[in-house]
Amino acid sequence: MSGHTVKLFVGNLALETTQEELSAIFESYGQVVSCSVLRQFAFVHLQGEGAAERAIQELNGREFKGRNLVVEESRGRPLHSTKVFVGNLSSMCTTEDLRELFQTFGKVLECDKVKGYAFVHMENKEDTVLLIGSGAMATSRIIAYNCISALFL
Repeated sequence: MSGHTVKLFVGNLALETTQEELSAIFESYGQVVSCSVLRQFAFVHLQGEGAAERAIQELNGREFKGRNLVVEESRGRPLHSTKVFVGNLSSMCTTEDLRELFQTFGKVLECDKVKGYAFVHMENKEDTVLLIGSGAMATSRIIAYNCISALFL
């Protein structure tokens, strides 16, 4: 196969999804260079002229094991950005609430809430240090912070 390799994010996977099953789905679009299945999401490196675009167009939203897949090109993070795990969230706390809270400390690149926890991507690690030191509250519950450097994700 010719063409460059594109890293795809595949989300909303069933817990029992295997690397072999996911690779088999993507092989019809191009050469699967690598496939890493994590917990309910994966990264697939796909090679071939137009392979990634076709896979995104045809697989995004497609039902697989009772769930609708999310397939998109993986977006890199700026070098010094930080990913913050936010736990112990109230069910009343929304993504918008979190984004608003975190933006008071610095630029928020992305904010993803899943049930009682979330991941917030901050542009600068220094902003995250200020945030953690503040003891911020969200929707009347204390939130726990655990910084994870974007370099390791």
